[in-house]
Amino acid sequence: MSTDKMKMNIEKFTQQFRHALVNECGVSESSRILVAVSGGADSMALLHLLRYTGMKCLAVHCNFSLRGSESDEDEAFVKKICKEWAFELITERFDTTSYATENGVSIEMAARQLRYNFFYSLAKKNNIDWIATGHHGDDAIETFFLNLARGTGLKGLTGIAYQRDSIIRPLLFATSQEIIEYCNQNSIPFRTDSTNHETTFLRNKIRHQIVPLFKEINPAFFNTMQNNMEYLGEAWQIFISEAAKVKEQMVAETEDSILIPIKLINEHPQKKSMLFEILQTYGFSGVMMDNIIESMNGIPGKQFFSHSHRLVVDRYNLILVPRMEIDVNDYYINSETELTQKPIKLSIKTFPKKEDFSFSVNPKKVHLDADLIDFPLKIRKPKPGDRFQPLGMIDFKKISDFFIDEKLSLVEKENTWLLINNDDIAWVIGHRIDNRYKITSATKTILEVSVRD
Repeated sequence: MSTDKMKMNIEKFTQQFRHALVNECGVSESSRILVAVSGGADSMALLHLLRYTGMKCLAVHCNFSLRGSESDEDEAFVKKICKEWAFELITERFDTTSYATENGVSIEMAARQLRYNFFYSLAKKNNIDWIATGHHGDDAIETFFLNLARGTGLKGLTGIAYQRDSIIRPLLFATSQEIIEYCNQNSIPFRTDSTNHETTFLRNKIRHQIVPLFKEINPAFFNTMQNNMEYLGEAWQIFISEAAKVKEQMVAETEDSILIPIKLINEHPQKKSMLFEILQTYGFSGVMMDNIIESMNGIPGKQFFSHSHRLVVDRYNLILVPRMEIDVNDYYINSETELTQKPIKLSIKTFPKKEDFSFSVNPKKVHLDADLIDFPLKIRKPKPGDRFQPLGMIDFKKISDFFIDEKLSLVEKENTWLLINNDDIAWVIGHRIDNRYKITSATKTILEVSVRD
């Protein structure tokens, strides 16, 4: 290849970079950029191109302490080059393995979280506009296959965006080989991560085993995938526009839960996709959607779990709540208590009954015959077999049957507390008092208990 030809290729590559930087990433001449520099070919080419274009940059290197002396050599290499190229550099060392263990995540996820949390804090501290990473087009293709295997839905098949929030990836137009050629032609030194060829990592399996097969089938596979991901990105924009309308119509938020009407989901022509779009934010995977949809037409009460949330299939709604352990402790109220904080906020007061007294009809504010109360009172959750005599009734009723009559959802049942006097249920808090403790003509002293917001 002639020298002129090589220069033309470099010039074209640089022009493509400028176009991506400005038109795809939205960077202006006055922008300040934090550049993630690992020492590999991608980040070194990125740093060189930004230097060539005259952008104001702060270089950052993360040492994840995962490859022993190799990690330290990478750090020393980046320090040396940044000094030669007159870039301000900030380095940080992480105990990635400990972080992964403490947070219950993979090493790859731990490194990602540590890296980006550090980048965001530095950007804020140093008045940085953009955080640039060396992701290239082959990374986007690998991400496509990763997400395809994991079942992340349409969004995951759009690859990697040039710009998301303050993160920019101006090398997405290029292949990894083109970036290496750019480095070689410009005598840009770079380090090679020895783990890049280990197929124990899923991404490396895709890189070394799956993608080469597609390239064998289609020599223009890179360009084909670039077009595919662009079309899928446009389809995704159409989809999320419709999904936003659906969410506005369907999803209702209460203080502690999210309600999704089963009838409306069932009537939507793309119910599986729409339901996944609503639930994936809360950690539910695409493979769960068929089971959830099937359960919507079955017996209420089935539950599904993500790492952070619980989805309860009720009679009329899907109820989404954060995962938490049910409190089975007992809490006590002494005669001197005026306000409780746990497990529920209650205000308590006692006063003589007057002739013009009228009892509350608000289920969250009740009046009981204080002469029948024997402190300390107890607050606890319902137990199997619990019974009480609902106000206005002579016969006893199981708490479970009362909940059914009141049409309480599973979540509402779990969130209900009982006020216990000796062994009697004096009040299903927020719902109904026991008929034995109602105010009568013989009542002399009243106990008022109110649920506080």
